[in-house]
Amino acid sequence: MKFLPIIGRVLFVVPMLVFGFGHLGDASAMSGMVPSFLPAPTLFVYLTGLLLIVAGGAIAVGYKTKQAALFLAVFLASTTFMVWAPMLSSGDQTAFGMFMKDLGLTGAALFIAWAGAGPMSMDNKGESDD
Repeated sequence: MKFLPIIGRVLFVVPMLVFGFGHLGDASAMSGMVPSFLPAPTLFVYLTGLLLIVAGGAIAVGYKTKQAALFLAVFLASTTFMVWAPMLSSGDQTAFGMFMKDLGLTGAALFIAWAGAGPMSMDNKGESDD
């Protein structure tokens, strides 16, 4: 049971890292999904990609886990409601799937922000893992 928190943290951040590197690899294609009220959409995609990687890496190793998870919760909730929710009325099944995925990931990020990294993390270095 003592390995569950680290396994959970790593499984949670795998999509964040994949999405983050995806942002960096194809920012011009993703810039079309940035809400129109935000300036410099391609730059915004690059920045969010870097932030996904940094926050995901921090959660994976358990460094400043609560802060990183709270950032991801805000980012994911924003994406859920500003990018995917407007597409739901058209009946777009892909948008519905992405909406539900990001909604669930937001909930997981909020739980991590509340619970912290758990054992085997930099946040809890030196504490007993028993």
